[in-house]
Amino acid sequence: MKIDSKIATYEISKQLTNTSNGVSDDKQGAGEVKPEQNATQDSIVHLSKASKEVQLAEKAIADTPDIRADKVAEIRAKIESGTYEIDHEQVAAKMIDSHLDELL
Repeated sequence: MKIDSKIATYEISKQLTNTSNGVSDDKQGAGEVKPEQNATQDSIVHLSKASKEVQLAEKAIADTPDIRADKVAEIRAKIESGTYEIDHEQVAAKMIDSHLDELL
């Protein structure tokens, strides 16, 4: 299930409304407002296990470099020495698979 900001905002607002509509046991008049009601409310948000896993995955992706320098150096050395070989059949198979994935 995809959570967009509108749904999250609505759910948080709904929870805040439910908690702020509580009945006070003080003997205040209907027009009076308790001082603590004017203060900003702190909210507690509980994240699901899946949400925590997504955050962990996003952090791992952000911490991983875009370029794997060790692989680039290895391939560059093979190209320069003339020992880098391309498996043309494997390249063609991957191109076909990629094209089929786009069609389906």
